Amino acid sequence: MTDEKKILVVEDSRLQREVCVEQLREIGFKNILEAENGIAALEALKQNPIDLVLSDWDMPQMDGLELLKTIKQDSNLQNTPFIFITVHDDQEKNKEAMLYGAVDYIVKPSSPSDLKESIEIIFKRGIRKILIVEDSDLQREICIVQLQQIGFEKITGATNGVEALNYMADNPVDLIVSDWEMPEMDGLEFLQNVKGNPKFKDIPFLILTVHNHPEKNQVALDQGALDFIIKPSTPDSLHMKIRKILY
Repeated sequence: MTDEKKILVVEDSRLQREVCVEQLREIGFKNILEAENGIAALEALKQNPIDLVLSDWDMPQMDGLELLKTIKQDSNLQNTPFIFITVHDDQEKNKEAMLYGAVDYIVKPSSPSDLKESIEIIFKRGIRKILIVEDSDLQREICIVQLQQIGFEKITGATNGVEALNYMADNPVDLIVSDWEMPEMDGLEFLQNVKGNPKFKDIPFLILTVHNHPEKNQVALDQGALDFIIKPSTPDSLHMKIRKILY
């Protein structure tokens, strides 16, 4: 897998860029491109199919955050996974990056093991199968887009528990993210059906809900849900919950 993937390293410091490239080679990557700022990175992205961008935050001409925003606004580039390698160990600043579509961040100085762990997680996301169960077309589409922003590709939508169970009967699923209130079969009844079926009971289940009510959410946890996400969700909230569950 490492031989096939093409990675773009964006870093204005030549020394830091060389260190990152060497670490990538150490863990098995060979197809590595380099850029010294966001403008050069965009040129490289337009001329080459890139599987992953590793970018510094603070750079002249176009910094990492501006590069990220530009990539996510381009329909040809927006699904390219983007990881920040940054000196900013600031949760709020790094959450801002996740909000704009970064899939992860690594605090400098990084080690080969840090890079390896983060990159492996990102590339595994492409093969994970996620089922979104939500009766609102708009909310379902928002959730799907947010999952795509953080690197997931195989995402299927269902409008209620009945439709979801019919889909699961013939299709493998690695994670379920389900709304609570839906017609025909709501999220709690759907959860009970999943956990009561030997074929499905081990599939991780997240509740997506407007109910920021500990007692109500505890009911879902008691029935087998692993966690819940309060709507409206963000790429950051999805990333944190899913990373904890799948990896």
